[in-house]
Amino acid sequence: MVKPKKVILITLPSPWLISDRDMPNLGILYIAGYLEQNNIEVQVVDLCGVPEEYWQIPDGDLYGISLTTPQFHLAKRVIEIIKQRQPKSTVVLGGYHPTAEPQWTLDNTMADYIVTGDGELTMLSFAKGNRPKEKIVKAEFLPDINVLPWPARHLIDIYAYQKIGTNAVVGPNASKEEYVLTSRGCPFKCGFCAQMAISKFRVRYRDENDIIAEMKFLIERYGINRFYIFDDIFIIDKRQVFRVCDKFEELQKTHPFDWHCLARTDIYDPEIYPRMYKAGCRQVTFGIEHGSDTILKRIEKGTTRAENIRSIKAARDAGMRVRAQMIVGLPGETEETVEENATFMKEAPAHSYGVHIFVPLPGSPVWNDPKRFNFRFKKDTTFKHYQTIGKPGEWASNQIHYNPEEIAKWANYLREVAGERNVHNFDARWREKSQTAKVLYNNK
Repeated sequence: MVKPKKVILITLPSPWLISDRDMPNLGILYIAGYLEQNNIEVQVVDLCGVPEEYWQIPDGDLYGISLTTPQFHLAKRVIEIIKQRQPKSTVVLGGYHPTAEPQWTLDNTMADYIVTGDGELTMLSFAKGNRPKEKIVKAEFLPDINVLPWPARHLIDIYAYQKIGTNAVVGPNASKEEYVLTSRGCPFKCGFCAQMAISKFRVRYRDENDIIAEMKFLIERYGINRFYIFDDIFIIDKRQVFRVCDKFEELQKTHPFDWHCLARTDIYDPEIYPRMYKAGCRQVTFGIEHGSDTILKRIEKGTTRAENIRSIKAARDAGMRVRAQMIVGLPGETEETVEENATFMKEAPAHSYGVHIFVPLPGSPVWNDPKRFNFRFKKDTTFKHYQTIGKPGEWASNQIHYNPEEIAKWANYLREVAGERNVHNFDARWREKSQTAKVLYNNK
């Protein structure tokens, strides 16, 4: 076995976003931190926000690239560049898309290996010179994520990611934000979601003392005063929520900060939201998805319209802002269900709405079994338009659907319904990045 002289980990651009430096790729940074902990020389090449003509990919023997579905065409291009220069180098792909579609990804790129699942232990094995016979490697599951060091934020220009963009909607009392994970995984089986491809419905929690130590370091080192607790769902386990909130409150006595998180409306406990607010939480984001019980049942969300209203009110009554994420074009969508969605948005007391076009992501039940959901879409694709979020007025994900004009019309209608509560209205960069916004604001 020949040990590589250096491991190069690459984060890909997300050019469809208002800024693809809104959030760092914590997956890559966790792997980098784990390699460093094991005395492996590693470099992170951050291509976010960088046009191809300015890409600088250094010499290396082992490359690791993490990608989501809409980044597939970018990953393919990066691999082509690497292989043109260094045909004998080893390229390993991981992340959501390769995990969901490992054989397809292997067949349609020049990658040497596909890693599915947690990447830390497998990348360490590669870095030590091991090369398995199988080209698709099922990564060893990490039952205890507390063995991992913190993400190696020092290997990228982390300052570029600490500006507050869309999350300005949380409130005006912060200037620098960081993303922190307190858990990995989600136990739910929503028909539209691909998370299950990686987590397999398992949730693993970090020790609250380690979480607080990381946050204290980020505050003292970088001046962070807002945290996005970036768990899939923060409120799954009430005992964990209360343990973490106790630590948050203790830290805030000497290090002021606020925070926000993602939640589910069917996990309801009248004690949770007041406790979170007392610990500094100033916003919860609910994946409402739709205002129609018919659609919610069709996509196997496991929630109801009534539960959605109840939890929005409960969080708001506790003093927090509420952001509701809505989806248009889900299986079964009609003019009537779109109107039900609009009615819900008018009636629900959410402070802000994000309206997104449905994308059947690889790994989701809809992608895996579209007949069961009675949903037709264009599956033979380069995935370039598989974007669930993006620059206002420049969305292209409706092109995945067989009725793209109708989907776009419905999406625009619901954004009009959101009105001043459209989440993009809270992001000052909208005027700078979106051509549509320039027209709306008359270039002011």
